[in-house]
Amino acid sequence: MNAVISSFYNQKAKEYAFQFQRVTINLKWFGWYRFFAFASVFAPFFIFGFKSWLALFISVAALVVFLYLVKKNIQLEKILKKTAVLQKIVSDELLALDHSFSHFNNGVEFLSTDHFFSYDLDLFGEGSLFQFVNRTSTISGKAKLAEWLIKPPLQKDEIIQRQEAIRELSQIPEWRLNFLAKGKMFEETIEMHNEVLDWAKLDLKLKSAGFLRWLILLIPGLTLISAVPAGMGIATIFVSALIFSQWVLFVIFWKRISEYFRFFGRKSEFLSKYMMLLQYIEDGKFRSDLLCKLQNRTTQPLSSGKIFCELKSLVKQLEYRENILVGFVLNSFLLWDIRCVYKLWSWHSKHYEKLAGWLNVISEMDALNSLSNYANNHPDFVFPGINNNGFTFSANGLGHPLLKKEKRVCNDFEIDGWSKAIIITGANMAGKSTFLRTVGVNLILARMGAPVCAGSMVFTPIEIYTNMRTTDSLLKEESYFFAELKRLKGVLDLLKGGGHFFVILDEMLKGTNSVDKLNGSKELLRKLVQFYSVSLIATHDLKLNEMENEFPGQVFNKCFEIRIENEDLIFDYRLTDGVTKTMNATFLMKKMGII
Repeated sequence: MNAVISSFYNQKAKEYAFQFQRVTINLKWFGWYRFFAFASVFAPFFIFGFKSWLALFISVAALVVFLYLVKKNIQLEKILKKTAVLQKIVSDELLALDHSFSHFNNGVEFLSTDHFFSYDLDLFGEGSLFQFVNRTSTISGKAKLAEWLIKPPLQKDEIIQRQEAIRELSQIPEWRLNFLAKGKMFEETIEMHNEVLDWAKLDLKLKSAGFLRWLILLIPGLTLISAVPAGMGIATIFVSALIFSQWVLFVIFWKRISEYFRFFGRKSEFLSKYMMLLQYIEDGKFRSDLLCKLQNRTTQPLSSGKIFCELKSLVKQLEYRENILVGFVLNSFLLWDIRCVYKLWSWHSKHYEKLAGWLNVISEMDALNSLSNYANNHPDFVFPGINNNGFTFSANGLGHPLLKKEKRVCNDFEIDGWSKAIIITGANMAGKSTFLRTVGVNLILARMGAPVCAGSMVFTPIEIYTNMRTTDSLLKEESYFFAELKRLKGVLDLLKGGGHFFVILDEMLKGTNSVDKLNGSKELLRKLVQFYSVSLIATHDLKLNEMENEFPGQVFNKCFEIRIENEDLIFDYRLTDGVTKTMNATFLMKKMGII
């Protein structure tokens, strides 16, 4: 655990605990203030009489104070909720620093055994890389982060822009915490998120919109004017007729009102969350190109936060109808629901095409916020250099980011040039598969623009293709061996089509006999070194290492060696040149009493 980072989160935990306690006490006092203010609305009439002007004055003043206290109470409750969210965030980060991250979303819904590499490299699911880095607070942000893992960029300029943005955000922890807290103030559902996305795709129609524009001004205006003489007891027929006409119009427009409520209703809190996030992005002081571009998309040509605020306000107004008494009064005097329909239609027709762009800004910022949090929590990780001249993968002190620092064994590793293959041998549990995943995971992080678990690293952005956990399928009537052959054929077809791939294979052709396996593995390797590919292959078949002699300068042998001392296996997990000389299957079987 990094002492500086841990100290920051502990300090924040104390601050938020103190603030939570203070706001809680204030809310208790405000409860009493509201009680006395409410009582003061009626008490003067009993003290001074119902005809006293003094009683009326005091009562009105007390009502104003009461409404002010209600507003302040709502603000304090929001502060209390945000403080509670911030407390939970820093508590979660302290657990993460202690290498406990199972409480974060693991993105299992993005898991696919058919993907080029995500299943083999443990990108999703319990204990995955996604769970390790994910701190998103929106559904779109979570999907964006998963998209970046599944298909990270290959262009050098894009990766460098990401690196700069992640580095900048990692250095402003207060901004990151508040962005995350604003996003977590309301937990959205997938259904709600998809409905808002639909707003950006659908061009709503409203018949007689021009007529409605004047109707919502004229009828309520006449109704309020006619209510004055009716209140004085002079004439009630006009106000009654106008109220009746409003309800007739309400019935006529009932179908359209219901459609709009299904479309927009019950989303004011959700919209408030996105409004706060957009406004917070607008107010940020950024320097990196990518963050400035994202910010400009929220401010040009108009402030997205203000426009979103208008939408949230209109949806909130439409939701008043859920209170039967309030809805009855508003629809009797102000043609309320029809007015809301027109206003929402007007907003949507002006801004719906911009909506998708604003939501995408939030999702990108949310994903960047996650990666910057990961960068901040691991200051010993480094941003890799990028080389586009030929192929390079050169790393010093390369380790798997998901392993605890005190247990992590790091290795130096280098591949220079195309059409190269590294064959790695070693006994069971010696570290071959972990090393393959170490290379793959760090290559993914590097392409995403995130820091890698290494002392230093330079790489060439390249597509990845793995075959490490081939699964059979009863539904597809595929055997394990046939499934593996399909996967291997897949990468060869891509290479024949001109693709450049980093190929990671763990124990090729596991589903056949040893002689056939060796012959097939050699032929596959001969194919791989013909293309613009780089291959990293782990195997127990020591005879495959003979390929180094057949392709000098293209095929290289590496190994993880073990030692047996005093009837114990010693693993150092160090990658060395050459071929392993020690195997341990028989030793382990004897030690466990199997043979």
